[in-house]
Amino acid sequence: MGHTSLEKIVALQKKTSQIRNLCILAHVDHGKTTLADCLVASNGIISSRLAGKLRYLDSREDEQIRGITMKSSAISLHCTTGGNDFLINLIDSPGHVDFSSEVSTAVRLCDGAIVVVDAVEGVCPQTQVVLRQAWLENIRPVLVINKIDRLIVELKLTSQEAYTHLQKILEQVNAVTGTLFTSKVLEERAEKNAEAQSGCTENDSGDQVYDWSAGLEETDDSDLYFSPDRGNVVFASAIDGWGFRIHQFAEMYSQKMGIRFWVLLKTLWGDFYLNAKAKKIMKGAQSKGKKPLFVQLVLDNIWSMYDAVVTTRDKEKVEKMVTSLGIKVMPRDLKHSDPKVLLSAICSQWLPVSQAVLSMVCEKLPSPAEISAERVEKLMSVGARRFDSLPEETQELKKAFLDCSADETAPVIVFVSKMVSVDSKALPQNKQRPLTQEEIAQRRELARQRHAERQAANQSAESPGSADAGGTSVPAAPAIGEMPKLVRGMRLLNQADPCAEVLIQETGEHVLVTAGEVHLQRCLDDLRERFAKIEISASEPIIPFRETVIRPPKVDMVNEDLGKQQKVAVIHQVKDDQTKYHEGVQVDSTGLVTLTTSNKMATVRVRAIPLPEEVTRLLEDNVELIRTIEQFSLFAWEGKTLEINQKILENIQDFKVKLESTLQGHKWRGAVEHIWAFGPRRCGPNILLNRIEGYRRPSVWQCLEREKEIEKAETTAFRDFDNSIVSGFQLATLSGPMCEEPLMGVCFSVESWDMKISTPLTQQDSIDEESHMQSQIGEYSDVHVSSISSNRSRSRAETAGGSLDCYGPFSGQLIAAMKETCRYAFQAKPQRLMAAMYTCEIMATAEVLGRVYAVLSKREGRVLQEEMKEGTDMFIIKAVLPVAESFGFADEIRKRTSGLASPQLVFSHWEVIPSDPFWVPTTEEEYLHFGEKADSANQALKYMNAVRRRKGLYVDEKIVEHGEKQRTLGKNK
Repeated sequence: MGHTSLEKIVALQKKTSQIRNLCILAHVDHGKTTLADCLVASNGIISSRLAGKLRYLDSREDEQIRGITMKSSAISLHCTTGGNDFLINLIDSPGHVDFSSEVSTAVRLCDGAIVVVDAVEGVCPQTQVVLRQAWLENIRPVLVINKIDRLIVELKLTSQEAYTHLQKILEQVNAVTGTLFTSKVLEERAEKNAEAQSGCTENDSGDQVYDWSAGLEETDDSDLYFSPDRGNVVFASAIDGWGFRIHQFAEMYSQKMGIRFWVLLKTLWGDFYLNAKAKKIMKGAQSKGKKPLFVQLVLDNIWSMYDAVVTTRDKEKVEKMVTSLGIKVMPRDLKHSDPKVLLSAICSQWLPVSQAVLSMVCEKLPSPAEISAERVEKLMSVGARRFDSLPEETQELKKAFLDCSADETAPVIVFVSKMVSVDSKALPQNKQRPLTQEEIAQRRELARQRHAERQAANQSAESPGSADAGGTSVPAAPAIGEMPKLVRGMRLLNQADPCAEVLIQETGEHVLVTAGEVHLQRCLDDLRERFAKIEISASEPIIPFRETVIRPPKVDMVNEDLGKQQKVAVIHQVKDDQTKYHEGVQVDSTGLVTLTTSNKMATVRVRAIPLPEEVTRLLEDNVELIRTIEQFSLFAWEGKTLEINQKILENIQDFKVKLESTLQGHKWRGAVEHIWAFGPRRCGPNILLNRIEGYRRPSVWQCLEREKEIEKAETTAFRDFDNSIVSGFQLATLSGPMCEEPLMGVCFSVESWDMKISTPLTQQDSIDEESHMQSQIGEYSDVHVSSISSNRSRSRAETAGGSLDCYGPFSGQLIAAMKETCRYAFQAKPQRLMAAMYTCEIMATAEVLGRVYAVLSKREGRVLQEEMKEGTDMFIIKAVLPVAESFGFADEIRKRTSGLASPQLVFSHWEVIPSDPFWVPTTEEEYLHFGEKADSANQALKYMNAVRRRKGLYVDEKIVEHGEKQRTLGKNK
């Protein structure tokens, strides 16, 4: 097909039924952009010879250098199938895990997707991700199994082995789809059962047994799976320019063999073989040891083509094949030294991949007019908002969305999926255009006038230097003047890239948060060249850590049981450390910290307890629910009401039940009901517990207790200084004592909280009036916080000049005291650093496995699993790797393995670093093993000191030890 005119594409845009909006999805390096090149070449935009080499849709320079797609690119193509013209709006999306946000935005704009799978590597992690995204967005996928040439050239499989291998790949892809379908059906079934159970009365007291598989049997899933006989699978080699559906071969052989087309279509893929004697197609090829029809009629022909052209280079055989296929090959292609050129010239005419893919797209993928109502509602609802809650005018647009009419009277609906930065020179109004004769004459006249004025100025000048002195010079902007450009550039980057986040730290540094190393490099390049257009100095990447406490270890560093000697050493160490604490701080052997404020008016006792790992994970997974809970509590404190959706209330109830089930044991009894706050930022994975006797405060679960509103209004009166304690806890959890990193998995239990407020003598009378209600108050009006009402304290605060103001100086001292108490309580327990961990999946051949393991062990990686991919010599290694050690990991592993292994890094979890950063040898065995200095490498200490050094904190390390003058042989002094 040649080049298509713009007018034809504009005309096709008005025919909704003949438009196909689709994107290409795949794992990295599975051939998306090469396939897109073949489709672009079919419209005459690029030469078919350059398809696969040019990578036309990789328009960025860094994309061409790295050889991977980083930004989604779109193009409109024209296609003719079955006598009808179609408009194909194609989006080529990235496959690298760092740019998964680009895939999400591309999928949201499309009605269908081409899923590309490598014939050698099969289903990879990102393949599963894109299939899941297509499923969640309710778009229909079709499958292209690419790089089949690798089965012939690299793996050297026979056609029979290749058929078995292709069957397994199809099973893998269908298994992913089947899992998604099963989970959806079971969820719907569970919801129906829950509704039926709540709606019906309990007539039967006996136990009811539900058959969970009933929903699966009733639901039709025949259209979900990929199968060549359904026409939604293409077998291709995009780099060699060929691809086919079995429809093409069924049509070809039905004419030659005289077998009906639909019979061949049903039997070409499957366990069927051709009985030459009976001239019939029969079942049971595998059991009878016969060649399947697909191998005999399809794969054998392709294998013989590769054997003649690439392997043996048999010119006579090639000429026969070309003649029998009725193809014209240019003499220069026949004489070319590279056999791939000849192969591409033959195959691109015999089985053009663009024809196979585009015909499949036009037949199997839906038009925009076939969009489902469910998907329309999902697109129109932003974030957590439901379609029912939208304004009526917006809801009325649903009909126009479903009609998808091209009439001039129909409303225009614009869905913004992402923002794209475009250079102003590329806009239509700024494009260069040819000048008319009148414009050329005007410009010539203007240039003549300017020249005459310049000549006149030179003649009137006194000296040659005076003209230069009067001219305008543009000095280079100083460094400080570049700051507004940087801020504007980062704002533009934040708009253009939804996965990039810009933060400003307290130190004034601008921090760019990205998804990974490759994404970070692309964002920096964008800032330098497109958005800020200034030179930027970027620091070393900032790696996040978390601080936590653990239970006291049972073995020492040499795996010996800790005896009395170690315990005595620890107790003595605690007693010695008492001298290091400030005045008013007491720490007992159990870790209970008592701290009194500097004005002696308040005393707080806090204990730090490590949270179970399951609880920490639960808090991390439910950040949005915790934020809703805290928002409701804040509104209730201000006397406002916050309406919460019934579904969210049910989720909060489930969250509470899960917390209660995971916080088991004597020390956690009733802990969930006593939760005071979560932190940091009121939604983090740390808990503040209220263990103060007699102090009743509104529960954080008050959003679940709507019927107790009267009681809530009364209990809120006890919260004068409640927020001061919570604020101190938030500050303490935001920056821990080890290296000012946020805390994680720590519970702070407030055991007691006493306040002693000495009031002026002039106000003694008012206090005496209330003495009968406060019999426990002593001679100097020592008041316990739980025995004082907020109304009275406020009235006395007003008359006493604000000594009890909950926003006054005393509140600030209480915040500082609570923060310091939490920090001391944290330090009283065994402290550990938590490192962010990547899950690393590496595909490598057997000969480079040793090098992969060497790189992993050098970077503190840990191998979890190793398995061989069936039917190949590829191994899949699953490992975990600290984020701190991941920079340059991908480049190093490619260099060490000569490009035969490439890792996929995805953030997985936070993991406690087992070594103690403050460890010193205490037992005799440790002294013998590590020596008196114990200066062997401590990973946690190395990370902690690096963070402290970056933040400008004190680092306890010796730079030079035993420095002395060098003695040489020349001067022995």
